[in-house]
Amino acid sequence: MPKNPMTVALLLAAALLVVVIAIEWTLARKTSPVDLANTGDEDISLPAPSGYRYSAPPIEDYPEVLERPVFFRDRTLPVEPEPEAVPAAPLLPLRLKLEGVAISSESRVAVLRNTANNQLLNLAEGLSHQGWLLEKVSADRAVFRRGSQVTELLLDAD
Repeated sequence: MPKNPMTVALLLAAALLVVVIAIEWTLARKTSPVDLANTGDEDISLPAPSGYRYSAPPIEDYPEVLERPVFFRDRTLPVEPEPEAVPAAPLLPLRLKLEGVAISSESRVAVLRNTANNQLLNLAEGLSHQGWLLEKVSADRAVFRRGSQVTELLLDAD
């Protein structure tokens, strides 16, 4: 048992508070909001729940908001600057040499040498290199397409 009388008083106050909260909670569960609001003079019933969900009205119903936006100091939309015309990148010619072909039942692969850096590159049908699509691989050639341009690389017989 605590020796300080203030500790005993605080423990008793806490116990009393727990009892009061428990009583209030059980009483609140026994009564419904309709019972609390019903004075007996009129019949009050809650509407049956429906599947109605709130949907906001379309923004077009508020033309003033569209014409005078509230988040700008002068209440007008800022003028978007026109994008500068970026010159199109020059289309690079296909700088590849067909070194070999690997054909299996699952895929067709062209073994190519990049003449710019002398590196080997393996491309399967349907893949692209610098904008050029490898359209078809056959036993002795690879056909590339970029837009309307078509380039056919032949396998050297060396």
